[in-house]
Amino acid sequence: MAQHQRFNFKHKEDLFAKLQELGLTLPYDEDLSILFDKLTIAGRRLPNRFLVHPIEGFDAAPDGGPGDLTFRRYRRYAAGGSGFIWFEATAVVPEGRSNPRQLWIHPDNVDEFARLVEETREAARKPFGGQRDIVCVLQLTHSGRYSKPTGKPAPIIAHHSKVLDPLHQLPPDYPLISDAELDRLQEMYVGAAKLAAQAGFDGVDIKACHRYLVSELLASFTRENSRYGGSFENRTRFLREVVHKIIEQVPGVFVTTRLNVYDAIEYPYGFGVSRKDHKVPDLGEPIRLVRMLKELGVPVLNLSIGNPYYNPHYGRPFDFPIKGGYIPDVHPLEGIDLFLRITRDIQRAHPDLPVVGSGYSWLRFFLPNVAAGVVRQGWATLIGLGRGALAYPDFVRDLENVGAMDPYKCCISCSACTQIMRDGLSTGCVIHDREIYSVNYRLGRRLAMDRLKEEAERCRNCATPFCQRACPAQIDVPGFIKAFAEGDIERGYRIMTERNLLPEMCAYICPTEVLCEGACVEKILTDNAVAIRDMQLLLAKEARERGLVRQMVPAQPSGKRVAVVGAGPAGLTCAIALVRKGHQVEVREAAARPGGVVRHLIPAYRIPYEKADQEIETLLKLLPDDRLHVRYQSPLTAEHNLEELLRSFDAVFLAMGLPEGKTLAPQPYENLVSAIDFLAEAKRAGRVSVPRTVAVVGGGNTGMDAALTAKKNGARNVYVMCFESFRTMPAWLSEKQSALLEDIHFLNLFMPKGYTPEDGRVRAVRLAHVELADPDPRGFCAPRELPGTEFEIQVDLVIEALGQKAPDNLSQLLPGVKLTAQNLVVIGPGHHATSRRGVFAGGDIVNGGTTAVQAVADGLAAAEEIDAYLREESSCAK
Repeated sequence: MAQHQRFNFKHKEDLFAKLQELGLTLPYDEDLSILFDKLTIAGRRLPNRFLVHPIEGFDAAPDGGPGDLTFRRYRRYAAGGSGFIWFEATAVVPEGRSNPRQLWIHPDNVDEFARLVEETREAARKPFGGQRDIVCVLQLTHSGRYSKPTGKPAPIIAHHSKVLDPLHQLPPDYPLISDAELDRLQEMYVGAAKLAAQAGFDGVDIKACHRYLVSELLASFTRENSRYGGSFENRTRFLREVVHKIIEQVPGVFVTTRLNVYDAIEYPYGFGVSRKDHKVPDLGEPIRLVRMLKELGVPVLNLSIGNPYYNPHYGRPFDFPIKGGYIPDVHPLEGIDLFLRITRDIQRAHPDLPVVGSGYSWLRFFLPNVAAGVVRQGWATLIGLGRGALAYPDFVRDLENVGAMDPYKCCISCSACTQIMRDGLSTGCVIHDREIYSVNYRLGRRLAMDRLKEEAERCRNCATPFCQRACPAQIDVPGFIKAFAEGDIERGYRIMTERNLLPEMCAYICPTEVLCEGACVEKILTDNAVAIRDMQLLLAKEARERGLVRQMVPAQPSGKRVAVVGAGPAGLTCAIALVRKGHQVEVREAAARPGGVVRHLIPAYRIPYEKADQEIETLLKLLPDDRLHVRYQSPLTAEHNLEELLRSFDAVFLAMGLPEGKTLAPQPYENLVSAIDFLAEAKRAGRVSVPRTVAVVGGGNTGMDAALTAKKNGARNVYVMCFESFRTMPAWLSEKQSALLEDIHFLNLFMPKGYTPEDGRVRAVRLAHVELADPDPRGFCAPRELPGTEFEIQVDLVIEALGQKAPDNLSQLLPGVKLTAQNLVVIGPGHHATSRRGVFAGGDIVNGGTTAVQAVADGLAAAEEIDAYLREESSCAK
C-alpha cells in the first residue's frame, strides 16, 4: 500500500504514471459515447447511464417533508442532465432519522413529496424542450445505530460490535431491537413504499448500506436466538422479506437496494469480509444475496462499500478528512481500484442485472473517461455520483455539450459537505454552492466541540481576568473555559450558573464583543478574542441536553413567600434563586409565556422561540410546584396593585420591564407603529406584511432589529433616522454592521421632528439637519438644529424606536414606591431596595433598559438581598 496523496494530476499521463507506480490499471476510454446509450430499467427509458446518488441534504421541513433547499437540489440535478435520480435517504419511522432535518415520509406530507417528484421531472424536461424524462427512486431507510431524531444519538442496534460499540459508547447490556419490532418495521417499509408510489416515484430503495439498520442486520452473525441473526438466511431475511412484500403489495413501483457488499469491518461484525483479514473482501455471501434479490424481481442494484462513519476512504476517497478524521495509509487510487473491482465481480456474476458503479468523484475531470472504460469492459452498467453531483449538478449537460467536465466545477473532495452534516446543519457543496452553504459551514464550525476546545486552549487563564470584570454578571470566565477544555461539562456549567442562571439565553443575545470578548487579552494582542460566547452557548446547551441541569431545593420551605412581578430574565433569575434558598415564590407575568423581551421582541434570526423557551422550561420543570408558581396574563393593575401583593407576601421583587414605546405623534396613525408592537407581531406570526418604503425612527438596538426585520420581510427601502452620528448611535456596532450589510439606509445627523399626516396616515417624516455639541461628562452629544434645513421623506410605514417606557400609571401600580422623573423605580446606590420596605426592583424598570445579562445580574443580586431581608425579619420576629 502507498501513502495517502491529494489529487494533483493535470494530464492523463500524470494519472497513468501514478497508476503504474502503484501497480494499478483502471479502465480508461477517450470515447465517451457509450455513457449516453439509452437504456431501459424496469420498463423505464433512461436518456443516459448517469445516476445521482442519494446524498442527504438534511434540509427537510419540520414535518419531515421536503424543504425549500430539497426542492432546489433536485431541480438542479434534473436540469443538469442525469437520467436517473436516486432520492436521498428518507426515514420510514421518526425514530429512524439520523438527523432532525432528515426526510421522513408519512400520510400528512406525501403531497409535498408528490410536488417534489413533479417539479424534478419538470426541471428535467425544460432544457430539452419537454422531450426528456427521468427515473426517480426514493431511498427508504432506518438509521439504526446512527439514529439521531432529536440531534442527539439514540442508537437502535441489531447486534453488539466490539468495533463500533465503543465509538458510540454503548455498554455491553445496551438493548437490541427485538424480532417483534423488526416484524413491525417491515410493515412500516411497506407503508412508506405505498406512499412513495402515491407520490409518483418509479421505484423504492431499501437502504442496506453505511451500517444503517438493514445493513447491520446483514452482519448480525452474533445475534443469537433470532429470526434475524446468525445464519445467512436469517441475516438476509429482513431485506428479502421487505423486498418481496413491496413487490407483492405495491404495484407500479420497482424495488431495489443500495447494498453494501463489503464494509471492511472485521468478522464476525462485518459483511463481505474475509474471516481471516477484514481488509480483504470475500464476496461469496454478497453474490449469493444479489442472486436471491434478482430472483425476487429486483431490476437494478446500487453498490456501496465501506462505512462513511468508520472507514470512509473505502467508498469515498478524499483529499482532506473531516475535522478530527484520520488520514488513511492508502492512496485514494487504491480505494477506487478496490471499489471498481468489487463492482466488476458483482456485475460479472450477474451480467443481466444492471449494476451501478460508484466511487468516482475523487477522479474529477478524468471521471467520464474511467466511467466509459468501466462500462465498455462490462464492469458496471450505470455510473453513480454523490459528492460529485452535489458539487457539479450539471456535469452531464457539460459532457453532452462540450465533451468534457470543467475542472473548476468538479468536487475537490474537501469533506466540507460531510463536515456540515456532522456539525448538524443542512449540507451542500461549500465550494461550488458557497452562497448557500458557506455560511452553514462556518456556523457549524463556529459551534463545533472540537473547534471550541482548540479555542479554550488559547485562553491565558489570567490571574486578573479582564473578561470577568467586563461581564455584568461577573461570571468566572477562565474557570468555565478551563473546565470546558478538560471536557468537564458539568463543572463548567456549574461555574457559569453560579453567577448567571440563564447562560444559554444570554449567549445568543449578549453583546460579547463589547463585554467579555471585548476585554479579552487575546483581543487586545491579536484582535482575535477567545470565543467565550460560543463556548458558553455550547456548554450550556450540552449541559441541558445531557440532563446536567440541577435545581437544589431545601427539603423544608422557609415559610416566607415572595412575589416577583415579571417573568423576564431579571424576574426569572430572582425567582429561581429565591426558591433555591428555600422560599416560596409566585411570579406574576403579563404575557402568556415567560422570557420577557428576549422571547417576545428579539427577532427570530437572533433567538428563535424554541431557543428562548428551552432553557427556561428546563429550569422551571425542575422546581416543585409548591415552591414556584407562575401566573401568566396577570399584570398589576390599579385595582390589583403592589398594595395587594404586600398583604399576601413577605417581600416583592419588581421586574416588569418597560412594556410601552415612546412616540413623537400627538395622535395615532394607521401606518405608525411602535417597534415593540412591530417586533412582537413579527416574532409571533413568523412573517409580517411590510410595504415598500419603511422609516425607522431611532438608532438603538431595537431600531436596528426593527429595520432588519422590515427588510427581511420584504421592504425595498428602509431608512433609519436619528440625530446621532453613525459612530455615536447607541446601537451596538455588530447590530449596525448587520444593518449595513442588508443595505439599510442611515440618515444620521437628521433630527426627526414629526410627521405630515394625510387621511389618518403618515404621508411623510419631517427631518432637520443637526450638528452635535461636544460630549458632556456623561458622554452625551446634544444636537443643535441647523436653520433652514428641514425637509420631508415620503414613507409607507413608520416604526418608532425612540425607547421604551413604563406605564403612565406606574405610581398607581406601585403606591409608596419612589419614581424618577423618567418614571423609573428608584433604588439606592449599591442595592436593590426601593423606598418601600420589603419591596425590591431590578432590570429595565430601574435602569431604563440595558442587556439581558445585566438583568440576570440584577435578579441574582436582588435575590441575595431579599433572602437577607427575610432572614432578618424572621430574627426580629423571634
